[in-house]
Amino acid sequence: MGNGVCAVIVTYNRKDKLVKCLQRLRASTVAPQRVLIVDNASTDGTPELVRRLFPEFGLLVLEHNVGGSGGFEVGMRRAYASGYDYVWLFDDDAYVAPDCLQRLLDHAHEGDVIVPIQIDQTGRKYGIYHWNNGLVEVDKASQPVIPVDIFAFVGPLIHRRVIARVGFPRSDFFISADDTEYALRIKNAGLKGICVLDAVFYHDYGGRTVQVKRLGRVSIRSTQPAWKNYYNIRNEILMARALRVPVIQKLGVCLYIFKKFGRSSLAEVVYEENFLDKWKYTAENGCFPLSSEFPT
Repeated sequence: MGNGVCAVIVTYNRKDKLVKCLQRLRASTVAPQRVLIVDNASTDGTPELVRRLFPEFGLLVLEHNVGGSGGFEVGMRRAYASGYDYVWLFDDDAYVAPDCLQRLLDHAHEGDVIVPIQIDQTGRKYGIYHWNNGLVEVDKASQPVIPVDIFAFVGPLIHRRVIARVGFPRSDFFISADDTEYALRIKNAGLKGICVLDAVFYHDYGGRTVQVKRLGRVSIRSTQPAWKNYYNIRNEILMARALRVPVIQKLGVCLYIFKKFGRSSLAEVVYEENFLDKWKYTAENGCFPLSSEFPT
């Protein structure tokens, strides 16, 4: 298998979560050949803790916080330059099941990107999508391996030929939608993504969540600040503008984004008390950056 697998984990000021993440990784039945932790200039003592508790893992401490997008871009460049066959991506709040990597590798010959499912704090299975039809209903899948277009940077096993073809994630996204944009580039390059449904990551999706009841319905909401909402919207607009695809397909992507934010905005009005703060922050900062070009 050549140089094998390099796991790239991006972290920032969440050392408690990172310790749990690395302990779970250390307990894997099949370990990656290298683990590279990219620290986004944490100020909570994360680098010192990693060096003390996990000396066998590589650590790259950045000079300033470049966000999750920038962290993955830097880590992937290091892994690719070192000649690894696969890059395995996840955040510090993602906890791998012991046999996850083994199950992904068992199916590595079937695709270019091999994706696990995610299970959140409520037990919901999620994390894989079709580009034009939204969420893939995992529980209704009849096969152990299914095709997937869109995936999160929570456990995808990416072959180096993918990087050679499409490059690296967009570091200018800072946070949010970098994985969606990268997955669409992979799809549009004619490469194949698959999901292995018995390969699992447990993911503290969205950090802290609250359960809200309105109009007789219950919704589990992630407590994201206004600035994260801004990046959600800005980056999806950037993504749609930069896609190099036929006009009809770009219109489909734009329609998907419009429907997605229409639904999410309606849900914010119904379930979230700070929805006006989110909208105000987004309006004040603008969602239409001048540049939409891909990085090299």
